Parts: sequence; C-alpha cells; structure tokens
Amino acid sequence: MTPHPRRAGQSGATLLIVIGIAAALAVMTASLVMVIGNMQSNTADSRTREKAATVGEAAVDGQMYALALNWPKTAVPNPQPTLDSATLRSQFPTSEFPNTTGDFVGAVYYDNADTNGDNLVDLNDAHWDANGDRLLYVEGQGRVSGRAARFQALVERTFVDTSFPHGIAVYDGGGMDSNGGGNNPKITVYNSGGYNVSGYVNGVIPAPEVFDQNSIDVVSPVIPALNQLLPDTTIRQVINLASGMGRYYDVINGAQMPTDLSGICVIRVPDGTTVQLSGGINMAQGPGAVPAPADEPGILLILGPEPDPGDPPGTNPGAHIRIEMANNDRFYGIFITDGQLDFAHGTPGFFGMTVFKSYMDMRGTADIRYDDSAISKLAERWTLSVKLVPNTWREIQPR
Repeated sequence: MTPHPRRAGQSGATLLIVIGIAAALAVMTASLVMVIGNMQSNTADSRTREKAATVGEAAVDGQMYALALNWPKTAVPNPQPTLDSATLRSQFPTSEFPNTTGDFVGAVYYDNADTNGDNLVDLNDAHWDANGDRLLYVEGQGRVSGRAARFQALVERTFVDTSFPHGIAVYDGGGMDSNGGGNNPKITVYNSGGYNVSGYVNGVIPAPEVFDQNSIDVVSPVIPALNQLLPDTTIRQVINLASGMGRYYDVINGAQMPTDLSGICVIRVPDGTTVQLSGGINMAQGPGAVPAPADEPGILLILGPEPDPGDPPGTNPGAHIRIEMANNDRFYGIFITDGQLDFAHGTPGFFGMTVFKSYMDMRGTADIRYDDSAISKLAERWTLSVKLVPNTWREIQPR
C-alpha cells in the first residue's frame, strides 16, 4: 500500500524537529558545562583571593603587635619591630593556604609624612615615627596560590597611664637617721613641675635640716598610709606591665637577678637581701650626671615576698631588704622598695620620687632630688597598644 503523501511529510518534519531539539540540547549542554566550569573556576579563584585577604589582614594585625612591643622612634630601633612571619605562617594550614612562592605574608611600616621630599607618603619614606606624632602607616600583604591581597591602615600609638602622684620627694615608712652639718640639705627639689612638694617620714628626724624646708613640706611623725598617696592599684599595674614586658624577676622562686635595672623593672627578693644600685640608671651620661632632656625615666620596684593571705593589712614582708648605692651612682625615675636605704659611701643620688617603706639612712652624703619630669615623662613612656585610626583601612594594589 502506498504511504499517504501527507503522513510522509509529517514524519520528515517530526524528524527535523527532533534533530533540532537534540542539537539545541547538545549546545545547551556544552554551554552549561562551560558555565559550570567557569563558575567553579571563578568560585575557586574567589576563595583563593579571600584566603589571601585573610592572610593580608593578619599581616597588618601582626605588624601592629610588633609596633606595640617596640614603637620605632629612631631610624635604628632596637629591637626592630618586624613582623614574625614564621609564627604567622604556622597559624594557617598549608593544605588550605598553600605557599609556593616564598612570600606568603609580609608587612611594612612607614611615617605618615613625606620625609624624602618626593611629595608622596609611601613606603619610601622613613621607617620610624620621624615627625613624632605617634602615627604610622602599616601595609600588610598575603599571597595564596598566586593570588595576593594588600591592605593599608593608619595606626596610632597609645600609652600606659601610670597614674603616679606628683609632689612626693620621699616617703619613709619606718624612720630616718640623719646628722647635722655636712652637705645638708640632702633632700631637695630639682624640678617641682609646678607642684607643691612634700616629704613624709614616719618618725622623728634627728637633723631636720636634711630637708630643704624652704621648698619641701615635711610631714612627720604622723604620716598617711602609703596607699592613700600611692594606690595599690598603681603598684599592681606596674607589676602587670613589667610581667607583660618580660621585666618581672621573681628571684625568690628561682629567677636570676637582672643586671639591667633601667626602664621598667620589678624584682622580688628574699627579705634581708642587699641590692646594689650602680651606674647611671636611666641616665645616658652615666654616674655623676643630672638628667638630660633626652633621658627617659624608669620605674624600679624592689619588693619582698608576697604577703600571706592571713597577714594583717600593712604587713611588710621585705622590711629588711637593704638598698645600697656608692660613688657617684645615679638613678632617674620612680624608685619604690619594701626595704631600707642604706648608703655605704660616696655621693650617690636619686632624681625623681623615692619610696622606702622601711627606713632611710641619710647620715652620709647622699642626695635625693625631687624631679617631676620623672613622673610627667612617664605619660608617654610605654606603649599600651597600637590601634587603627578609624576610616583609614583600605585595600590597595598588591606588590
């Protein structure tokens, strides 16, 4: 039987439609495969870029931490506040953050002013706080699998508020020996800073002329408790700060007695220990000098054992610690001890504020000169933190 001509034409048209649909599906499939491949590639690239950005942000944070430990005020700070890239590298698993280029992480800091005269502020400028405004730029970069991200931020140095009181020349909590004649007065005002200056002695002063009573208000024998003048919280703050800086030495429990007593230094020694202060502590010109404008005062605490929890308030577990100075040795700063001042010989001297909780021997030729700069300069002596200046964080072109 001969096929109907119309049905034959319909079959051919149907075949063409099927072929067309199949071709379209093939094209769509190929396109879909290409799109999915591109999406996967873009997603992988985006994830890699995000990983690089994470590392770059960590680099900025790590550099800020290094600056907080040692803010660069000179061209050659010691130690250098460099990023600890090895430690930072160890914080990221290599399986997720591969490093094949050798520059996984890096950071640089520079002054926020044009110091080289090229009318630009960039990493070619001074790598220290050349203008002294407590501001630096930090750039941090991370690189992961060939993708890099770099960030820049302006950071600011903030300082520890040591909160020491002004106007205390000496505080002697356990009596003072003194003699007439000689080089009296021995306790004088070198720099009042505009404050009224007082001296506190818990007992009779055999030779009151040891004080320059024209410039020092002498309070004796009834004196306030030390914590009314110098809060215990301030002392604890210094101890915590010294601990954080690696400058707390518990000799009682096995630490070595430090030889460098400059800057901030807290030492615990057994009661009865003799501690010799020698040289020009915190004074660049050394023994026999007076504080120079560039000298930075320190805080030196020489304490006895921690009081037992059951001890009565005011118990002094280091009352027999002996502090000795000799020759022309000098100390510039705030000196506090549980013990007693026991000079041997020579003409040593303190510039700043001195606290001896136990006893002071002023029968020799020692000098104690109240110097308010030892307190005022502490306002910008130690870095508390380095923080971001608001609205300065930005992403920049990688290098």
